[in-house]
Amino acid sequence: MYKIGDNVVYGSNGVMTVVDMREEAFGDAFRKYYVLKAPSEKYDSLTFVPVDNEKLVAAMRPLLSPEEIRELISKVDEIPLLDWVEDNRARSDQFKRIIEEGDRVKLISLIKSVCVTGERRLAEGKKNYLADESAMHKAEHILYSEIAVVFGVTEDEVPALISELCGKILK
Repeated sequence: MYKIGDNVVYGSNGVMTVVDMREEAFGDAFRKYYVLKAPSEKYDSLTFVPVDNEKLVAAMRPLLSPEEIRELISKVDEIPLLDWVEDNRARSDQFKRIIEEGDRVKLISLIKSVCVTGERRLAEGKKNYLADESAMHKAEHILYSEIAVVFGVTEDEVPALISELCGKILK
């Protein structure tokens, strides 16, 4: 059970803070909710997660420790690329599932795969697909927001931090 003030990674939203736990009536019945808010100043909206909804509560994951993040980053080179799905819609669905699941290794694999494919397409004189770029940026946001909170930096500072800590970048 989370408490007020806890930071969590919530689904595809990235890091959010539990700012309240309260009963609310959305519809006919009162239910107890975790009230989440993104720590970023860009977003002022609240997210309500019913405490009794196992699936939604399971999407709230504790933040990794600094040591766990360092270990994850140290293994970036070992994380394989995704098997590239040529069909745009099927690939978009695959990316959506990975983002919703929030598995950090799969998110890194998605980022690496889109970058490698983008470089190949650029060499062919083509641009990367916008949907692929969008999925990659969403995956980066999820990872970078967590790293930023754990290390007390902004998301914009995360690539430099990764390079400084481990001599690697995710792209």
